[in-house]
Amino acid sequence: MDRCPDPSGGPAIVTLYLFLWIGTPILLLDWFRSRRQEAIQRQIALTDAIDAQVGAIVSPVVTKPLWGPWRVRIAMPLTPPLPVGRILAIAHEVFSDIDRVNPGHYQIVLTPKERRPREGRMGRCALHVQR
Repeated sequence: MDRCPDPSGGPAIVTLYLFLWIGTPILLLDWFRSRRQEAIQRQIALTDAIDAQVGAIVSPVVTKPLWGPWRVRIAMPLTPPLPVGRILAIAHEVFSDIDRVNPGHYQIVLTPKERRPREGRMGRCALHVQR
């Protein structure tokens, strides 16, 4: 005796396949957006905290690699000397307040920020006219 396959199984598989084909990119896009939004919120919180305690002297950039801890990049001018220890303490406070479960799971990368030479009164695009 030959048994005929159940005809209701085919449409269910096609429906599941279409859901996965359409739903998976939507879920991935939502995941990437939420990660980006969290990085922006952390960056704003850190920038506001540094600005409130030591002034607007640095602007940190917060990112989250796919694998690994949060990364905070801070370009710091070499002169005049800045309160580097205080800035690092502020970063630790902000990330500890946000990550109550796992504080300290982040990296801070300090890079030297080169000073640009001061320009004259006319700026960089001044024309020199010879007579």
